[in-house]
Amino acid sequence: MEKAVYFISDIHLGAPSLTREFETQRRNELLKFLDEVTINAKRMVIVGDLFDFWYEYKSVVPKDFFWLYARLKAMVEKGISIDYVAGNHDFFLGDFFSDSVGLQVHPDGFSEQLAGKKFLIIHGDGLAEKDSGYRMLKRILKNGFVRSTIRWIHPDIGFPLAKAFSSKSREYTSTKDYGEADGMMLYAESKLRNGYDFVVMGHNHSPRLEHLAKGVYVNLGDWLHNFTYGLYDGSEMHLLRWEFGHLAK
Repeated sequence: MEKAVYFISDIHLGAPSLTREFETQRRNELLKFLDEVTINAKRMVIVGDLFDFWYEYKSVVPKDFFWLYARLKAMVEKGISIDYVAGNHDFFLGDFFSDSVGLQVHPDGFSEQLAGKKFLIIHGDGLAEKDSGYRMLKRILKNGFVRSTIRWIHPDIGFPLAKAFSSKSREYTSTKDYGEADGMMLYAESKLRNGYDFVVMGHNHSPRLEHLAKGVYVNLGDWLHNFTYGLYDGSEMHLLRWEFGHLAK
């Protein structure tokens, strides 16, 4: 499948609410998924929230995910192009993944022609109509002064504090009532009317593939409960579920 592109989002590695056994199983299945990508395709897109929390200092990154850094770098060295779109749990991406691992990092999503079709790929956070509070918080946290100030906190203190905040944020997002209107789908519809063929998002952990009047909207779901991913075969987008044995949650 030379033209195939794999899409995955919302893995939330390191989520503190998960048991160690479940996290180990998820890690092993993710590695199997990456093996499949390496065998079957030349392109993969991570559409945000690969980690439950990510922050990198100038010379320090979380050590618990060395296994993933090594695997992604090995994929790049084998000729797999990997894009990483920042989500709401990992928008503190610096230059580690681009400079040391070889990924193409997109802080705010990106658009691209794939096999002659126009794609818009974004995480989707902040698009809900009743999520103005989060949009304000995101602007504050992405401010350069705020990001540089955080670096003054020692990693042994900063990482645990941020993980706790990230966990609360995920729990809040999963239980919040955003109203009847699906702001993400409305946004996708507007982009499809303006020339895009596919709009791909993650964020709300609700896998969905909709053939709309002007194109296709895909929400990739998550790897906490649904274990879904997207596969574009060069002409059609498929929303698939990664099947494996019993998981001890």
